[in-house]
Amino acid sequence: ATLLVACQPQPQKARHLSQEQELDSVLLAQMEFNTHMAEAADKVCLAWVQADSLKYAMDELGFWYTKTIKKGNEVVEKGQEIALHVQISEVNGELLSDVKHQYVVGNGELPTAIRRTLKMMGQGEQMQIVTPWYAAYGVEGTSIIKPYSNLIILLTIEE
Repeated sequence: ATLLVACQPQPQKARHLSQEQELDSVLLAQMEFNTHMAEAADKVCLAWVQADSLKYAMDELGFWYTKTIKKGNEVVEKGQEIALHVQISEVNGELLSDVKHQYVVGNGELPTAIRRTLKMMGQGEQMQIVTPWYAAYGVEGTSIIKPYSNLIILLTIEE
């Protein structure tokens, strides 16, 4: 004996994510993308540092620095106004910015890599920084620096 049963397919309701689930999904995708970009940036910066003839130290936040002009002067202090010369290039050598301006140490206007490096410098000294995008101008960039730009920054505190 054979039993035949006819089934009517039931319409399936489309499953939609809530706004919160959609946002979580987008944020997770962005985090994964940024992690991949950060790993790639670290490799590019490390290769650049290894190819350079100067000796670099690595900051715990992931950028590299070396003092190219040493004067032995006392380091600048928070609140001190300094004449700062900043040259920014992409790791491929293209000069993006070359500016001199008065800066009050510790006012927070500058990217992390520059702010942290200033704490190790005195008047008349110069540092070269090799920095991945996440310690510089980040995912947004600026009007002259593209998002996710790995940079070489020459930082001078003029006397």
